[in-house]
Amino acid sequence: MREAKQLGKVPDSTVLAHSTIHRLLTRAGLMQKDRSEPSDQDRRRFAFVAANELWMSDVMHGPTVATAKGVRRKAYLIGFLDDASRLVPYCAFALSENTQSFLPVFKQAILRRGLPKRLYCDNGANYRSQQLALVCAKLGIALIHARPYQPQGKGKQERWFRTVRAQFLPRLTNEDTASLEALNRRLWTWVEGEYHQTPHRGLEDDRTPLEQWALSADQVRMPDTSLNLDDAFLFEAKRRVQRDRTVSLNGTVFEVDALLVGKSVILRFDPAAPPARGVEVWHDGKFIVHAKPVDAYANCFVRRDRASRNLDAGADAPAPAQGLALRDLNNEIGHPQLVGAVGPELPVHPVQRARQCLVRHGRLDDLAAPYTFQPELLHQPLNRATGHLHPLAF
Repeated sequence: MREAKQLGKVPDSTVLAHSTIHRLLTRAGLMQKDRSEPSDQDRRRFAFVAANELWMSDVMHGPTVATAKGVRRKAYLIGFLDDASRLVPYCAFALSENTQSFLPVFKQAILRRGLPKRLYCDNGANYRSQQLALVCAKLGIALIHARPYQPQGKGKQERWFRTVRAQFLPRLTNEDTASLEALNRRLWTWVEGEYHQTPHRGLEDDRTPLEQWALSADQVRMPDTSLNLDDAFLFEAKRRVQRDRTVSLNGTVFEVDALLVGKSVILRFDPAAPPARGVEVWHDGKFIVHAKPVDAYANCFVRRDRASRNLDAGADAPAPAQGLALRDLNNEIGHPQLVGAVGPELPVHPVQRARQCLVRHGRLDDLAAPYTFQPELLHQPLNRATGHLHPLAF
């Protein structure tokens, strides 16, 4: 554009839009790179030998299906592919491509074909989610993400999607797309009955994917019998317990133990389950309680836990309070002249203050002498002229 203006081919008053120039060059095929030109990127063909050494996963946009509300929505095909055998551990259509739709398909693939050593996927939001990373960590699966804008690394998965578009989608009827369940039944019938039984040109001796997978099926790591997959695939969310001993999750308020008020807890739940089933509450790596939704009406009649002011007949009597030892007054307080010389001044009891006053004015010779105390006379004023109490309280 700059050169064209310098050569005078374009008037200076003409404004050239970059988007217009780019569109015209693309239409003429001048913006595409020549594949025969050498590239500085190091790309190499790879293939694993044993089954379940590497699974690939991706999502493909599929046809529209009818929902329960009578509205047609687009379906997304979530698929897995074994790199060594080209076998499909499991695949299914879903109404979204988020983590909540992806993990159930992943769980079914593990139940049917065992645990993979590696899971190779792209950088979509569902593959970058914390929930998928937690599941892979619990099951000992290495989660590998492809480089951004490098689809060549998942060429086998893309090739299988092309097979689905060419051999499966054109055969669908209105009955197959009447519901999501009908579409998935038709899909799995095609995968097990046709795709897995057809010789694959990418395999040795034109074996079928099922035959190739069976050659190393004895090396497949199946889930241990003590492993609870339902527990491993639970979602986790961090929450802080409010003062009313509740936590909020996906618009539902759950009630937890009062000892957790103000603390951060981990909620483990199944997003597909109804809220009435409750959630698991964990704190410091320990299971605390199975929380249920708050019943606000029932709480109107629940007695609150608080400290009682009534005597408990079954409880042990408290120890009596320590009395005032008047014989130790000399050691504890000392004479007024010594206050502040040996340390900070201590608070003085009214009885002690009155006796010190009498000693200073000669009305009492010994602080430890016996006396008769009358509490109602403590507040009588002191006669400053004579230094005596009115009336004498001792």
